[in-house]
Order: sequence, then structure tokens, then C-alpha cells
Amino acid sequence: MRVLIVVWPLTAHLYPTLPVAWALQGAGHEVRVASHPDLTGTITAAGLPAVPLGTPETIASPAAVGDHLLPAEHRERLAGALDIDQHGDTDVWATVSTYTLASSRVFHPADGSTTEGWGGVDDLVAAARDWQPDLVLWDPNWPAAAIAARACGAAHGRVLWGRDYLGWACHRIDRRRAALAAAGLPDPVAEIVRPAAERHGVRVDDDLLLGQFTLDPTPADMRLPSRARTVPVRRIPYTGAAAVPSWLRSRPARPRVALTLGATQRMFDNDKVLVPALLEMVDGLDIEVVATLDSSQLAGQRLPDNVRAVDYLPLNLLLPSCSAIIHHGGIGTFTAAVAHRVPQLVVGDELRVAYAANSAYAVGHGAGLAVDPQQHSVAEMRARFLRVLTEPSFQDSTRRLHADWLAMPSPNDTVPVLEKLAGLHRAAR
Repeated sequence: MRVLIVVWPLTAHLYPTLPVAWALQGAGHEVRVASHPDLTGTITAAGLPAVPLGTPETIASPAAVGDHLLPAEHRERLAGALDIDQHGDTDVWATVSTYTLASSRVFHPADGSTTEGWGGVDDLVAAARDWQPDLVLWDPNWPAAAIAARACGAAHGRVLWGRDYLGWACHRIDRRRAALAAAGLPDPVAEIVRPAAERHGVRVDDDLLLGQFTLDPTPADMRLPSRARTVPVRRIPYTGAAAVPSWLRSRPARPRVALTLGATQRMFDNDKVLVPALLEMVDGLDIEVVATLDSSQLAGQRLPDNVRAVDYLPLNLLLPSCSAIIHHGGIGTFTAAVAHRVPQLVVGDELRVAYAANSAYAVGHGAGLAVDPQQHSVAEMRARFLRVLTEPSFQDSTRRLHADWLAMPSPNDTVPVLEKLAGLHRAAR
């Protein structure tokens, strides 16, 4: 069968889908990946055909997400109507009402928009009609892919890269529709996709918002409430390919520790405030630190003698030789640590609410500890790090998380399920 995969144009969204794409391709299916033109090179480097959507003149830049934030007053009215404060969902709502909704709006123009900007919708529908895929797998932040699937009669399902924030939002909206109506507020999720759906004659319903099914790589006890039909799949950590450096081929003389703040944060310049505290935390310890930090992150910093800085190194190469990892809490880094059985020190602050669940999951399962440079001194951070590095309980708990991860169906195991779902939901042609 033919499978079209649509991803929001960040590697943090693309990389989790690649093992599924490779599994489908390995089973003999034709696979193409559609996204912003900026991601074309990364897609083709992964061995998959790319379908660029729009041109720089007809499609927005992913960096424009900040331009699509709902006004603070509107977010507050929505929070009141959805009864956020009464359910302990403040952190989830903070992510949904800012990044999740804004990133979905980037490629979905509002009512009355001019022709410019519709490339992310119109090109996707045209590509689906031309190629006639049997199955469309789509990023929750690009729901126009469901419109494209309807336009060509394909089965379709979402493929998550992290927790299902939009599924949670739809679940909460469903329970609070009367309150939203009383406040004179439209459904904030449906309103993102409605103009594109009407432009292509498609009805907005549950399947359009949540897919006919959802591939979910998150552990069952990390998932958010949602009415989506879930197909679990093990997330295989992948962050690109690189040559193995010579220094990494031999066993380290001292405990090796990975330090990473993720690739996505570089794009938004969110992590420079963390770097000085982290370098000071490890300075002078009898360990070898490999820090995947680039020149912009290290600008103006003194690099301790026990720290080796590398601009980029895939975690799959680095982590097998590591005794611990220090990281920002991203779901990809968290999963890589679990996959390679490496205890974690998660560094966060009050601005990183999107990563709070990953940190809480690692800490709650005994596989690591968390620190906040805004609340903890460097001495306190160092003490927690040394516990993670040396206390056997963290390694034991990490092994248990690793076993849970292995128990999830692999992408190869999921291919027959996708074949059956495509046959069930595909429109007659």
C-alpha cells in the first residue's frame, strides 16, 4: 500500500516517525513524507522520499509559532470555561494553550486569509489526490492531513511524537461545551481546522480532529485522558546519523556522562541560561563529561577541563558508554536514556512546563532526579547529580523502565495492525 506521512517541520517531530516509516518500507509498502520545504534534506537523508509543501512564498516558517499565540486574555477565558484550575491541569493547559494551539495554527490560515499562506493545506490536498495514498499518518499539529486523506479516500491516523495534548484538549472541551457556549467561546481546536475543512468541502468531526486511530509511543501511565483510539508503539530513539569519533571507540577511563539540552531548544534560544550552572556543577568532578552544546550555547563560557564539547553527536552513539545523563527533559532524550538504561538528572525551570511530565515520570519511577537552577544552588545540583551517578537504586529503576519500554510493540510489530486499519477505514475506490 501507499503511505503518506505528514510531520510538523521540526526534527523532534520527524525523528519519532522514522522507525515506523522504515518498518512500513521494509514490509514492502511505498512511503513518502510530506512537510515544510525546510525539512526536505533531513527527510531524504533518512532514506525516504520527501514531498515539500508550498514554497517560501506560500507557506509560513515554523519559527513563526510565536506569532500565532492566542491573546493572554482569551487564554484566561478559555481556562475559566474549561475549569482548568479545579483539576490540577495547569501545566498541561499551559502547553496546550501556548505551543500546541499556536503550532497548529501556523499552517492553517484563518477565515478570510489571502491566497498566500495556504500552501500547507492546498499543496497537501493536491499531493494526496495526485498520489492516492491508502493510508495517511499525520502529526497532530498538522490536521489538514486528515482533510487530504478525506479528499482522496485514504484511511488516516495520527502519529504522536509525545503526549497527546490535542487529544486531552478535545476530551476537556467535550466535557465543558456548555460552559464554552455560555462564555461565547468557540471550540479552540475545531476552529483551527475549520477554515481549511470548509475550503475543501470536508466536515469537521472527531475523525478529522483525532484521526481514525492514534499511534502513541508514550508509556500507558504517562498518557493524558483522551477519547482517541490508541495503537501503542515503542518509540525507537533516533536523532540522526554521524561517523563514530575515534575517542568514542574505546572504553572511558572515568565514568562518562552525557550532557545535552536537545536540538529543538537551540532553535528557540531557550537554554543559554542553564549552561553556566551545569558547567559549574560538573567542574572538578572525577568524570568525563561529553556536552552536545554548540558554539552559541557555549559563547562566553569557560569549558572545564573534564568537559568535551561536541556540536552534534547522536545519543545512540554516546549513551551506551555513559553512566548517567544530564538533560533538559525532552521526550526524545528521556526515551533514549531509557532505551540505553542510563540514569537521568533532568534540568528544568518554571518555563519548561512541556517537559514537566517527562521529568516527573523519570523521578516518580526512581530512574533519576530533577533540579531547577532557579531554585537550587550549584552545590545542591551537584549533590543530586552525584546521587544519580553513584547510587545503585537509580540504575535498578532504570532497568525496570527499560523492561517496560521493551514490552511495548515495536514498529515492525505495528505494521500488520496498520495494514488492517487501512483496509478497515479506506474508502471504496
